[in-house]
Amino acid sequence: MGGGERAPRSTGMGRLTVVDIGPLGLEQIEGTVKAVDANEGTLVIERASGDVQLELGKDTSIYVEGGVAALRDIEEGAPVRASFMLENGDRIARWIEVPRPEEKPADQDAPNPVDAAPPDLSAPPGGRAP
Repeated sequence: MGGGERAPRSTGMGRLTVVDIGPLGLEQIEGTVKAVDANEGTLVIERASGDVQLELGKDTSIYVEGGVAALRDIEEGAPVRASFMLENGDRIARWIEVPRPEEKPADQDAPNPVDAAPPDLSAPPGGRAP
């Protein structure tokens, strides 16, 4: 990318998994945060197929809107993605991510420059015709 250009922001939500993590013993899920208990170290993710409770492990990484975070930084109702492993019947989270919100244009009511009327080129600069 050239100078000043930035990569487009992406939440990653709803996208297909590019890497098959199944052979590693990991599962990846998406949903909405239903409950957070920072004292117990648990997170409940609400999904159409049913709720899933994850427990934090000593190596669980947490990211909120692109930055490193703690479980207490996750709010109920937020979209969430996570991976976990089954260990002795418990779902131990490997990483949890609350993505950045989708960006909206600053002024949705502003006219689209493509739809604007073209300038009148029949008059010279200054507005007087010859």
